[in-house]
Amino acid sequence: MRVFFVFEDPLDETGLNLSYIDVPTQNPTKAIEWVENAADSGELWAQLYPDEQEHPFRLIPGKMMYQEI
Repeated sequence: MRVFFVFEDPLDETGLNLSYIDVPTQNPTKAIEWVENAADSGELWAQLYPDEQEHPFRLIPGKMMYQEI
């Protein structure tokens, strides 16, 4: 399942960014929960921006959608 999400990005000139991550499940609810939990724990940001650990990225709740791949 591919989950698209919007997050606050201090490195972007607009302050927002759209990205996606592939989650190994076919259950949309579990995929979105995985993204939310990974964002809260910092795992999502570590995967997307491994060299930017000093910048605080924040997921914008409700701004997610999924696509079966």
